[in-house]
Amino acid sequence: MVIAERLRILRREKNLSKRELVTMLPINYSTYANYESGFREPNSEVLQMLARHFGVSIDYLMGMTENRRKADEVAILTDTEHNHIAQYRQLDAHGKDLIDVVMSKELERVNFLGAKAQGTTKQMDDQWVTLHVYQQRASAGLGSYLTDDSDTDFEVMRFMATPVSEQADFCVRIRGDSMEPKICDGDIVFVKAAPKVGPDNVGIFVYDGEAYCKRLRIDNKKGAIFLESLNKSYAPKQVTQPEYLRTVGLVIGIAE
Repeated sequence: MVIAERLRILRREKNLSKRELVTMLPINYSTYANYESGFREPNSEVLQMLARHFGVSIDYLMGMTENRRKADEVAILTDTEHNHIAQYRQLDAHGKDLIDVVMSKELERVNFLGAKAQGTTKQMDDQWVTLHVYQQRASAGLGSYLTDDSDTDFEVMRFMATPVSEQADFCVRIRGDSMEPKICDGDIVFVKAAPKVGPDNVGIFVYDGEAYCKRLRIDNKKGAIFLESLNKSYAPKQVTQPEYLRTVGLVIGIAE
């Protein structure tokens, strides 16, 4: 598949692994890996985003031309920017790789500082939403899980602005297959912070020191609460001590 081949070429030119690349993009690892393997095709919005990131045209990504840039595509640059480009082109491959790495790391730093300065895990502009993406695991102490003062691992990522992503307060990266086929291993889910979710809704919960992405089920006849997997291979987890169950938020969507 041409798109898959050209994505591999462009990524390798930047000397990046797939995991390194997705930290710069609003795409989770498994989705991007499927693009490069040819198992999945990016939609038009994702194609535009990938083309902008790699500095090529959509026609090039789709194999419709060998020219990476559109003939009528003219960048409006300052004199300083023109000088930087001219100097960059004089570097050898090693020098260009160093500049690329520094540039990507600085962008990550600026995005992170911007989110912290706003006092929130979310920033928005016309096209992007910047959110904290937490690993799906509990930190020491229930009270600090998925909060600004938590020591839980997280990364700052940008997602395309959509009605769903704009409602999200943060994201969680899912590990495991217990919520398949709806939510797969490696997926990133959008979460709306909430003190409780209604029965039969999927949420992020902390129970007895462990974090879960599960569907809440209440058996009124038995007076029992369960955290239920969508994958029928997993038995529901009964909440025998409701006082230790804490709702973190409602899962409102999956990042593409």
